[in-house]
Amino acid sequence: MNQKTTFHLGLLFFLLVVAGAVVTAVFTPLVYAGTITVDTTVDEVINNGNCSLREAILSANGDTAVDNCSAGSGADIITLPPGTYTLNLVGSGENEAQTGDLDLTTDVTINGGGMNNSIIDGAGADRIFEVHNGAIATLNDLTVRNGSTTSGGGIYVAGTLTLNRSRVTGSTATSSGGGIFAGGTLTVTHSRIDGNTANGGGGVFVSFLTTTIINSEISGNTATGGGGGISSSGMLNVVNSTLSGNSAGGNGGGLYTVESNNNHLYNVTISGNTADSDSNDSGDGGGVFMLGGTTAANTLIGGNTDSSPGQKRPDCSGSLTSEGYNLIANVTGCTINGDTIGNLTGVNPVLGALQNNGGSTLTHALLAGSPAINAGNPGGCRDHNSTVLNTDQRGFTRPANGSPLCDIGAYEAGAVDAPTPTPTATLVPTIVFTPDHWTYLPLIEK
Repeated sequence: MNQKTTFHLGLLFFLLVVAGAVVTAVFTPLVYAGTITVDTTVDEVINNGNCSLREAILSANGDTAVDNCSAGSGADIITLPPGTYTLNLVGSGENEAQTGDLDLTTDVTINGGGMNNSIIDGAGADRIFEVHNGAIATLNDLTVRNGSTTSGGGIYVAGTLTLNRSRVTGSTATSSGGGIFAGGTLTVTHSRIDGNTANGGGGVFVSFLTTTIINSEISGNTATGGGGGISSSGMLNVVNSTLSGNSAGGNGGGLYTVESNNNHLYNVTISGNTADSDSNDSGDGGGVFMLGGTTAANTLIGGNTDSSPGQKRPDCSGSLTSEGYNLIANVTGCTINGDTIGNLTGVNPVLGALQNNGGSTLTHALLAGSPAINAGNPGGCRDHNSTVLNTDQRGFTRPANGSPLCDIGAYEAGAVDAPTPTPTATLVPTIVFTPDHWTYLPLIEK
């Protein structure tokens, strides 16, 4: 075989290989996300020509049409129009979404019609959502309310959940996580977690993996044990957010950290929380109780309460690692390590009441004369990724170039695009020294 013939055969072989690759590429089926639209508020699984929320989730989980819901395909999108969707197919312990809670077993996004418009109500019979291990779920623009179970009264996360512009409220867990039990990965943005109850972690219970809370409000939650707002034994990042009005029968009215050394607070306001709410001298740290390591930067902790008859550690108890520019009104019982530059202690933060100061969540305004105004890091207030925070919790502009300085806490008083707050209240710290004691909250699984 001469050289020319060999070249031609080689070229032909090459062209056949390329052609085969092209044919394979052309005929390889592509998987697209399906869009499923809910058209009834009734909780049902019955072939009657409707598409209920439960049927839409079954369609997404199984990639098959259920009743009038189109078949899911890949990472599906469920559209949930405004309305109240009450879950009344009772049957706890079932993990296929046929009864009880809504089990998300595959990747799915549920888009509501607004936090106050699309409401999923558990009627106190079971939790609302369970995000199963391996599933990646996103909930946008809706409210989850009135769930009840052992752990994760509103939502139980074993997989990955992102909660955007949503609310979790009025839910109860007899064990952990009245609002949300985060056993997997949880991200919360521009959302409200309020009015929930549990033994540990009235609002959120963080276990093992990472929970990140940004531009959100954790308020009015209750724990009979520790962590009225949040109880964390995992990895926690709280950024540009407010913990307010939470209460614990034990330690940590706002935040309770145990075991983990990976709890971080960046531009957080922690105020109006209560520890030892039953006044039996069994709890400390109205604002934060830190048995696990906690790091804070540009964070405001003030105006909290410790109801213990003897112990009085209203704002913090335990060891706090400072990254600078924090305001801690009462440091009794709190050891502050790390970089203390710019820290303000023993001062009245001069805060307004928790209220609507703009944005989709409630905040404590910094009133005129607050020492937190223009007292943040000259290098800019930053988040857990060292990215400059250009806005506050409400979405109003923060100065990013150090002139003027950003404010300490979740609220930016000097934001030119923000409304002027109404001076409805001030919070004045009380400084009392008492000896130390510790209370442990056991980690309780699902």
